[in-house]
Amino acid sequence: MRQLRLSDYVLRDARSVAAAPDALDAEVWASGWLGQAWLGADLGERQPEHVLCMEVVGRACSRPSPHALAAVAALRRVMPPDEWSLLNGTVEILVESQSAPSWLSVPGFAPLRAHRAVDVWDSERVLFIEYESSDPHARRHTLMAQVTEPGGTMVAKLGVLRRRGAVLVANS
Repeated sequence: MRQLRLSDYVLRDARSVAAAPDALDAEVWASGWLGQAWLGADLGERQPEHVLCMEVVGRACSRPSPHALAAVAALRRVMPPDEWSLLNGTVEILVESQSAPSWLSVPGFAPLRAHRAVDVWDSERVLFIEYESSDPHARRHTLMAQVTEPGGTMVAKLGVLRRRGAVLVANS
């Protein structure tokens, strides 16, 4: 019996991203799996994101489905530019035979403004980057990163803050 790879888990979970209500949810989903690729990479692995893309694309092309298309499209939204041609080509192929998620053609988010808060000892910083999209249905959101210096720079917490009325609500 074959050992399951990260791409197997990604595609098993892809039904949730296919049903995602908007592009931000797709990006949060894909970012989580990208983080898992980095976390699970061997010490000498230089491009775990490339390995993840190759495996997901291979599985999506061998078993096309709406959720496989959604997984590839969501990864495309968060991957480095080196991976875009592979992912774009796969999306173009899959969209011919599979139904696309509602957020597929939503433009990416662009940074709008940034703020930071620093403690008095300069050992902890909280960074806030506000993003928006040119799509009127895409929600503005803020990426929050808590950065500490316990002998080296470390991101202790990363979260997405969404505005619900006048209140920011965290998705971590």
